[in-house]
Amino acid sequence: MIGETLSHYRILKKLGAGGMGVVYEAEDTSLKRHVALKLLPDVLASDVHARDRFQREARAASALNHPNICVIYEIGEDKGRSFIAMELMEGQTLEYVVGGRPMEIERVLELGVQIVDALEAAHAKGIVHRDIKPANISVTDRGQAKVLDFGLAKQVASQARADWNYGTHSQALNLTHAGTLIGTVAYMSPEQAKGRELDARTDLFSFGAVLYVMATGKQAFPGNTMGEMLEAIFAWEPVAPARLNPKVPAELERVITRALEKDREQRYQSAAEMRTDLERLRHDPTAALGPARRIRLAAWIGLATTLLALTAGVALWRDRPTWNAASPAQAEPTSLRSIAVLPFVDMSPGKDQEYFADGLAEELLNALARIPELRVIGRTSSFQFKGKTEDLRVIGQKLNVATLLEGSVRKAGSRVRITAQLVNASDGFHLWSGTYDRELDDIFAVQDEVSRSVASALKVTLLSRDTARSRSTSAAAFNLYLQGKYFADLATREGLVKAFSYYQQALELDPRYGPAAVGLAKTYMRQAELGHVASNEGYESARREIERAMQLDPNLAEAHAALGQVKADYDWDWTGADAVLNRALQLDPGNPEVLRQAADIARTLGRFDEAMRLLREAVGLDPLDKHAQSRLGWTAVCAGHFDEAEAVIRKLLELNPDHPGGHVSLCVIHLA
Repeated sequence: MIGETLSHYRILKKLGAGGMGVVYEAEDTSLKRHVALKLLPDVLASDVHARDRFQREARAASALNHPNICVIYEIGEDKGRSFIAMELMEGQTLEYVVGGRPMEIERVLELGVQIVDALEAAHAKGIVHRDIKPANISVTDRGQAKVLDFGLAKQVASQARADWNYGTHSQALNLTHAGTLIGTVAYMSPEQAKGRELDARTDLFSFGAVLYVMATGKQAFPGNTMGEMLEAIFAWEPVAPARLNPKVPAELERVITRALEKDREQRYQSAAEMRTDLERLRHDPTAALGPARRIRLAAWIGLATTLLALTAGVALWRDRPTWNAASPAQAEPTSLRSIAVLPFVDMSPGKDQEYFADGLAEELLNALARIPELRVIGRTSSFQFKGKTEDLRVIGQKLNVATLLEGSVRKAGSRVRITAQLVNASDGFHLWSGTYDRELDDIFAVQDEVSRSVASALKVTLLSRDTARSRSTSAAAFNLYLQGKYFADLATREGLVKAFSYYQQALELDPRYGPAAVGLAKTYMRQAELGHVASNEGYESARREIERAMQLDPNLAEAHAALGQVKADYDWDWTGADAVLNRALQLDPGNPEVLRQAADIARTLGRFDEAMRLLREAVGLDPLDKHAQSRLGWTAVCAGHFDEAEAVIRKLLELNPDHPGGHVSLCVIHLA
């Protein structure tokens, strides 16, 4: 085609090719300007219906007049070839600009606002793009975003799919050229990948995936095959952007997360709504440019260092960038997909099974916490209601959850009766209940049944790998393990001695029971911390048990977290601790304790914004945990975010008036 002329366009060179045809640079011989000339593929050009639709949709798109939309000059036909003449972009595709690396957040917001503004203009004209991806967005040499191929690709592909009788929606994905297949599938909305009727919200999902790539350099739904990517789109939540790029503000993460909602009813409902949020973030330097405020710390670094030494006993942990000064309980839960597992009640005749009731509830909590779609409140907060008769609706408000799981245990000999109820926190009505009369050996099956029933009632996906844990093969060993946890939580000399004994017995019955080895390691460390044994003896023994647990199960999150504690508290190996705690977060991202540990290390290494983001997440998952709140407040002080620090600390003191570290932090804030 090079050197040939179509109508009054002389073709100069080939620019690229895709499922919708070939694009050339051409000279408009009438107006003496260079244009991009897109030719309809031969297989479509010979089809009257496809050609008519191509021209009809191109005319609709040509009506768009927006600075961030590529201008269509002409739709024509010559020598049996249909073509579109459009604005020639002088720059690079967004795919090239990203290049696998995170962009500066200011740049993400600047381009993001331009792109979503273009979507808003198109949607107002009834045009849905249906193929938003970095390769279809150009960034000009002047730094302006331009969206390409509006209203063309998916419209024509639909017709072609019907005419070619490909049969299934999954086959339609193959219409994209082999060189661009992965990129296209990776940005599809769930409804588009399922071949359902589309509306403007499919573009917002795809744009959310584009924002994710811009902010992290990584795809939201990665995979080596189309099947893997589709599974990710349908079933998995993306890794939190801030985990991949600590510079991502919490508000931007919230925008991306909402755009990527699998249920389009929960997604942004319009481009205008999404643009408003991005504009607000773009013009809020405290949210988008958090590191800049760290300059305010310089004048107080000496003071902070001195007081930090004086308050070395005060634990330092983490939270989120836009944490509201109001209690999390005051916010409205957005859906039924949030839950708190309350301590189960011991209904046994001898009232001697408290450890079993507590342990069963915690095991269920841990299983549910592995569901990406479900926000599960941490043990520290939910177990504060143990033995209390507070109204369930009040508990739901305090914990900011929509549902509560409560139950009871009646254990006698080798038999156990477990009842469980899932309650709507807003009105106290039961959503589901179940009673299980089983032999103790069936306890693991009961746990799985309860987890599946709760997941089904909440309409979330409970996959096998979400609940897969290093389980004992022995119910007796599990029973001993629960007793060990119960006495370890007492944190007394006598309690630790009993915990040590129960964990050892559990491992004697089942030498491959990884969690029991981790429990033994934690007991060693706690004994060293309290001076019951020498530090080197306690921590080196703990290290041996952790290594044992990790050999048994390399994916045991609690083992990685415990190793992080050894590296931080005993080895003073901050980098090593950071690495193993990041691995623990990958394995168990909803664990508030691991979040606090990882935040502690991030703060120690000077990554204050990352530490605050992690702590905000910990506070959101464990809103009544004074340790998380205290660490968040002090980390905000270290980062120079004094306004947020004061709001957090005042909330801490409202809940815990006698917390000494809170008063020290407030003193530092006043001095600053």
